[in-house]
Amino acid sequence: MNNRKPRRPHGRWTYYIMFEDILWPCPVRWEWENGYGGWLPFYYSPTLEFVAGDPHKATKVAGPKARPLRKAAKMHEYEF
Repeated sequence: MNNRKPRRPHGRWTYYIMFEDILWPCPVRWEWENGYGGWLPFYYSPTLEFVAGDPHKATKVAGPKARPLRKAAKMHEYEF
């Protein structure tokens, strides 16, 4: 029987944590954990510890080609 693991989540991911009343964005590195049976987000905390996080709290970072939510309104210049 072939026990293949699912694909690693692609793209850039960030894990936000609150530390000393500051919201810290921590880059995520996904690693396979056999005991958990899935991919877990690991990140460096502000205290420089390599910590495993909750996969549901990791946030995907939008790429540079992401579409803006709405177009900027054109402002016409009038001479008085």
